[in-house]
Amino acid sequence: MGNKSCILGIIAAVFAWVVIGVSWSLNPWFDFFKHAFSDLGTHQANMPWVYNYGLIATGVLIILYSICTYRYATNKMEAVGSGFLFIAGIFLALIGVYPGGTRPHVFVSTWFFVQMDMAIIAMGLGLLMRAIWRVGLAITLLGLLAFPVYVVVDYLVGWPSVAVGEAYGIIVIDIAVLLLVYEQIKH
Repeated sequence: MGNKSCILGIIAAVFAWVVIGVSWSLNPWFDFFKHAFSDLGTHQANMPWVYNYGLIATGVLIILYSICTYRYATNKMEAVGSGFLFIAGIFLALIGVYPGGTRPHVFVSTWFFVQMDMAIIAMGLGLLMRAIWRVGLAITLLGLLAFPVYVVVDYLVGWPSVAVGEAYGIIVIDIAVLLLVYEQIKH
């Protein structure tokens, strides 16, 4: 039967892209290859509240999803992963509270990705501890390789913009969440 409330993970991922897409459409000056997504929430943007409140709402969805992952957890590693996920949701909401150009912005946005990466690794390891090999290994490898791949690409060719690097990070998160939700709903 599975835990159907874990669909919140997919809802959060889709909602984040909707927020980015709507904000982008409101700001035709935004260039994916020159800007950061956070530029959509600065005072120079048209209707920056769409982006900022959208990130806060997405953060709340991630927090709610973390509760599902905790209820689904059968070992301490998965419980730790859900804790990291909870904290990542707080940091995503804080990106909306501290938009681009504010002093804490770089810190909260960086720590969102760090917390998500730690959550992915812990959740993947938790699945491996339960002998859920394919999904657990895939999620663990996504978490372990995400940052090194980012650094290698940056070193070899450079990211054309912050937004492209952010999109890479978000896609890694989305793939891990899709795999995790699949496993959670399946059982």
